[in-house]
Amino acid sequence: MRRLINSMIGMIGERLSAMRRRRRSAQAAVEYMLTTLILVTMFASLYGFLQGQLKTLFIAAGNAIIQNYY
Repeated sequence: MRRLINSMIGMIGERLSAMRRRRRSAQAAVEYMLTTLILVTMFASLYGFLQGQLKTLFIAAGNAIIQNYY
């Protein structure tokens, strides 16, 4: 009887540790997805902002170059 109880306790412990491992891996997957989403959003917004800024910067630089030579 004692053996049976000890084996059942061992099985419960193994199940709990497996559940903890799955929970940790699921948490890591969610963290990776959220980090990826934040980075993509940040780069997309920066691209939209810098695209307009670079256009005006290149126009100003082109005008400065043309004025120096003509």
